[in-house]
Amino acid sequence: MRAALYGRVSTEEQAQEGFSIAAQKEKLSAYAHSQDWQIAGCYFDEGVSGKHTDRPELNRLLHDVQSGSLDVVLVYRLDRLTRSVLDLYQLLQEFERYRVSFCSATEAYDTTTAIGRLFITLVAALAQWERENLAERVKLGMEQMALEQKRPGGPPPYGFALDADGLRVIPEEAEVVKDIFQWHVDGLGAAAIARRLNQRRVPPKHGSRWAESTLHRMLRNHVYYGALRWNYAEKGTGANPPEKWVLLEGVYEPIITKETFLAAQTMLSVRTDRHPRQLASDYLFSGLLHCARCGRPMFGKTGHVNKNGRSYRYRFYHCTGKRTRDCDAPLIREDRLAEHFATDVLAHIEPDERAALKVLEQYRHPRRQKTAALQRELAKLQARKHRWHLAYLDQVITQEELAFGLQTEREQEERLRAQLAEHAACPTGEADAPDRAPLLMQNLPLAWASAAPLEKKQLLSLLLERLDADCDKRQVRITSTVYR
Repeated sequence: MRAALYGRVSTEEQAQEGFSIAAQKEKLSAYAHSQDWQIAGCYFDEGVSGKHTDRPELNRLLHDVQSGSLDVVLVYRLDRLTRSVLDLYQLLQEFERYRVSFCSATEAYDTTTAIGRLFITLVAALAQWERENLAERVKLGMEQMALEQKRPGGPPPYGFALDADGLRVIPEEAEVVKDIFQWHVDGLGAAAIARRLNQRRVPPKHGSRWAESTLHRMLRNHVYYGALRWNYAEKGTGANPPEKWVLLEGVYEPIITKETFLAAQTMLSVRTDRHPRQLASDYLFSGLLHCARCGRPMFGKTGHVNKNGRSYRYRFYHCTGKRTRDCDAPLIREDRLAEHFATDVLAHIEPDERAALKVLEQYRHPRRQKTAALQRELAKLQARKHRWHLAYLDQVITQEELAFGLQTEREQEERLRAQLAEHAACPTGEADAPDRAPLLMQNLPLAWASAAPLEKKQLLSLLLERLDADCDKRQVRITSTVYR
């Protein structure tokens, strides 16, 4: 008889004596030798749950069963093979189809009789009940820990370390977290942020490179503004309704403000709703503009005009219906459309609708953003200089190495302070930008005129779902607007 030895341990059982891989293999080998069976293969899944059959070694075993190279499958106990009644039936049917017997070293089964099949079904049902009951108890205990503001387990997220008192902020990683959220609110997607971090060789928590999925999880994690969350899942098969979430604010030391976190969620929602082409496009109204004549989308193009011996470059929007000659709508120039959008749409937005635009107000001034970034770099530099001195005092480096390191830091400090002085010498009117902010919100056309192209595109994405426009004799008409 060609026997296959199969064993499994889940994460919780690895430390329990008698269920380890080595112990199972030893007892199964002894049993096979006592029956004078030839051991044709060993299949052991380590750290894998028995609630499903998607296991590497079990799949390899089934492949060998189907190839006809085995006569019997030997396990230490039935629950090592599976803890699901349905999976048990399917596995036994698969074994029977290829005339492979099933045997347990510690339990007596005879699946050729009705009473034997009933007995093995009852044992499998008890194993499934034990697994589900254990899962319910663990979940109840973790929920109670969360309600008591205790972290219910899991590795610490990026920016934090785990000690006896809970999560502790790591200053160096916290600065990276602030940059990530700031970049995202400024319009960068997760893929672009990952490329920027990898180019700067910023090490992630795990692995060697930043991944887009890692940044998506970070941007949705409430822990960064100091909140504890548990049972929180919005997507996939494990999604839970909001009434089952546990979300307690003020539990941890925050890295960012709640306002910044909510602004990031708004941008995530906007980017999720938009086509990737629209997000990557440089055209302001890409993905939003539709033809008022036929309702089809309009796409952006760039054209050139020669006038008085000079070449002029301009942008315009083209109805997709013109390709098939189903629409006779003329081209609409982007600059004229933007001008009419300010006078015909922004000027007539109600005060309660303007609240949706305030989320961008704190990110409207690139000069102040650059100044804050330079100040953060100076703070990091001072911390590095302090560490140089500590390393010298601890005799980790020599006096020459200390002098070289401090000289490098001084040169960097001079460059940063020169840039800071340049940004401090702002032109007339820029110094009172914070005082002008409420006036700009009251005069949205003025805010639109002073905004950068990226800021205009962010405002459009946050404000509009759709914009219908037409053009007749060079007169642009915005016929309808759909707000978000």
